[in-house]
Amino acid sequence: MAIINANSTYVNNIATFFRNVTLNAIGIERDFYQLMNDKDVHRAIGMCEDNTADVDNALSEYNPQLHKVMKTPNKYPSGRSPYITCKHPRARQRYINEVELFFLLGAPIKWEKKEGDDEAFKLFTDFIDESRFNSNMRRTKRIAGSETECAKLYRLYRDANDNAQWQVVVLSRSTGYMLRPLFDQYGNMLAFAYGYKRKNAQKRIVQCWEVQTESIIYECEKRAVGWEVIQYPNPTGKINVIYYKQQKAWDGAEVRMAREEELDSKIGDNNNYFADPVLMGTADAIKSIYSPETRGKLVRLTGDKSRLEYLNPPQASELRKAEKDDLNESILFDTFTPDFSIEKMKGFGTLTGKAIRNAMILGYIKRARNIEIYEELIDREKNVIIEVLKFTNPTMATKLSELKIGFKFGEPFSDDEQANWSAIANLYKSGLLSLETAVGLLALAKAPEEEIDRIRMQEIEQTLAGEEAKTEKQQETEESVSESESTSESEEIA
Repeated sequence: MAIINANSTYVNNIATFFRNVTLNAIGIERDFYQLMNDKDVHRAIGMCEDNTADVDNALSEYNPQLHKVMKTPNKYPSGRSPYITCKHPRARQRYINEVELFFLLGAPIKWEKKEGDDEAFKLFTDFIDESRFNSNMRRTKRIAGSETECAKLYRLYRDANDNAQWQVVVLSRSTGYMLRPLFDQYGNMLAFAYGYKRKNAQKRIVQCWEVQTESIIYECEKRAVGWEVIQYPNPTGKINVIYYKQQKAWDGAEVRMAREEELDSKIGDNNNYFADPVLMGTADAIKSIYSPETRGKLVRLTGDKSRLEYLNPPQASELRKAEKDDLNESILFDTFTPDFSIEKMKGFGTLTGKAIRNAMILGYIKRARNIEIYEELIDREKNVIIEVLKFTNPTMATKLSELKIGFKFGEPFSDDEQANWSAIANLYKSGLLSLETAVGLLALAKAPEEEIDRIRMQEIEQTLAGEEAKTEKQQETEESVSESESTSESEEIA
């Protein structure tokens, strides 16, 4: 029976394959969904955006071992041993990318409930913790800055007991995936495909694609002829992939980085050439060194033109030093990257967060530019998370739908945060800020309404305790007064 089913599938794949070839040959226009339903996967994927060239270029620049300076040819002088030229690549791309990451996501993203149920909001914040959102977000940003693109997949499935489960997967070229987004003319994502390779039941490596649309998810596997396509409804009604795309973190400074590596390598070659002392002199002076009488302890110069001296290595010229300094400064400036070298950081120990912020203004300028990209995408990811929670918690679906959540990026230097907290607390104590607004601005509580109720209960308890203490003190005072009056009367009678 299994053989009959396998043969039937094979015949169907052949029929589908030749049908698609015929339709393509006669120029039949079919949209993405029709191509997927026709199992014409190769043509459907071809409609998607392909950034392979940009990703390959970025990865080659991010890896120091693939830099241009590593291809500097060695020297093979006649009759001598070959000379291996110096190759000194730098990892500036990694430094610039990490600094960019620090300014955007060095501190965790803060979530704030604007409207909705506290229990639903707690479900959301618990999901943020359980999914390791902050660490995954940092990883995603690091990859996007180094490869120009990255994606986060919220994979939904049911376990053996039919319980709804989820998994967060980071998709990128470096993690073994090919990314293919499909947008309309207005920039709205219509579909997202990611490709990977795996071993099938016959232990052969096969090409696979998973394609997500708002209504259908397609799982595709390459067969000997055509594709095997399985489709099923998308349980969330949203594309469960967030596609992050940006320019390289070091975009615009590639030529200057290559020049800096070239200069460093040439300096290394000069140092190698003059590493061992080189003695030069006239023939008579050199001959006297090997005289049996002197044994090299005494050199006789027999003429006015006799010479014997060590060849000094050429000193670094001012022009070379000036170029090196200019390259270092311009690479950082052109990529809006602050200098965190030891020399620069020595004076930051006594500065406040605000002063450090002013000194690091380049980093904040780049942070603002990145917020323009990531704010919209993180907001979309928030909506996907809510849909995932509705899938895993169907009884809370209504409350989750009514939930409105805001967020803001954390401040990279904590001193400013502490100053803000103190300012909010002082405004509340002075009566210029309501308790609800203060708790919302701090965004420290997972259940703001419950926290407000607790604070108010504590205030009421403190007030009652103060009134009780005042009453007791007043009673003690009255008792002492009455005792003193009775004592005075007793003395008068006596």
